[in-house]
Amino acid sequence: MTYRPRWSESIRPYIEQLRRLPQDQQLHLMKMVMQSDKIETSENKKHLNVVSNSSSRIKTLEQLLDVAKVDLEQFFVDKYNINKWEVSAQIDGQMVTEELFQVKASLIRNKAIQTRKRILDELHHDFINHSPKQVKHKPIDGVGHMLEVNIFDLHFGKLCWNGETGEDYDTKIASIRFHSAIDDIIQKASGHNIEKIVFPVGNDFFNSDGKENQTSNHTPQDEDLRWMKTFRNGRRLIVEGIEKLKQLANVEVIIIQGNHDFERSYYLGDSLIGWFRNDQNVSINNEATPRKYLKYGQNLIGLTHGNNEKIADLPLLMASEKKELWSDTKFHEWHIGHFHHKKQIKFQTIDEQKGCVIRFMRSLSGTDAWHNLKGYVQNVQSAEAFIWHPQEGMIAHLFFNL
Repeated sequence: MTYRPRWSESIRPYIEQLRRLPQDQQLHLMKMVMQSDKIETSENKKHLNVVSNSSSRIKTLEQLLDVAKVDLEQFFVDKYNINKWEVSAQIDGQMVTEELFQVKASLIRNKAIQTRKRILDELHHDFINHSPKQVKHKPIDGVGHMLEVNIFDLHFGKLCWNGETGEDYDTKIASIRFHSAIDDIIQKASGHNIEKIVFPVGNDFFNSDGKENQTSNHTPQDEDLRWMKTFRNGRRLIVEGIEKLKQLANVEVIIIQGNHDFERSYYLGDSLIGWFRNDQNVSINNEATPRKYLKYGQNLIGLTHGNNEKIADLPLLMASEKKELWSDTKFHEWHIGHFHHKKQIKFQTIDEQKGCVIRFMRSLSGTDAWHNLKGYVQNVQSAEAFIWHPQEGMIAHLFFNL
């Protein structure tokens, strides 16, 4: 006895059209129907469930996840099951048989990705709800001065353990040192007529350059936090420092890329541009050039991290890259980081009035395992600041020492 299905009135016209087609086309269409991929997904607080029903193409877990477009960076497979059976249909006396599969998978959301999403949501919330508070400074009485605040090589995110290196250091300790330095420098500089503040940012402000916890040159680092949280907290720390400084005078932030945070410092500068976009008290220089220059009256100051250029070449670099500024100024200095210790070199050109001083800035960073192993443990931990007279050059050198 041959079974003949009873088609509903709604589908009967399509069946009649199918029967009018040549046999090979009928077979082709039937196979297409049998091979159709029917994917059902559902999600609760813990799991994402994905099921393929009656498919001859989806036979494996990998095929299911591919067709369902499951992002395996956000989910990982908890369990899965595969069922198989055969179905047959007779078309014009010819029996067509196909193997059909049902593949079920239950996936769990990656907590690290959830953390990243939460941090990104917090970053978005910070920007959306930020409203700059403008500061109206009193007019300067007499000659104004420029304050340059240098907190180089903070290595925010670095993790040091006292039992191994002789001191503890993490993001909380780095934040305390940073704020203490800012507060101390503001207090010491407040007796001068400060009309402008220059705040170089970067210079290995971050200890690593990405999610792999490595420097820009792929050297592994001991890190305190997940990389996204390090960036978020570091950006907040810099913002807090700028907000403090701008109470004294308008602030120009100059981004200096380091060898630990070459890319991340650029992203930091770009985010600061967005953060202070409507703040008349703050400007951000995040140009992609490896060396930045600042002219203030008769002073020309070069800023670079110091890991790429030959130190002896810096005076001629300044003279060649900024010819007009070099000839228009009397005092020339380079301020560099990277070496974490205090050092000063004075170069003289042919013109004795055109000397160039190179200053190596100290660091507030803790001693990590590598530096301790190599014996680099005797550097004074410090932040430095300079007060510049527009015509007389540097008139004060301020220190915050631990």
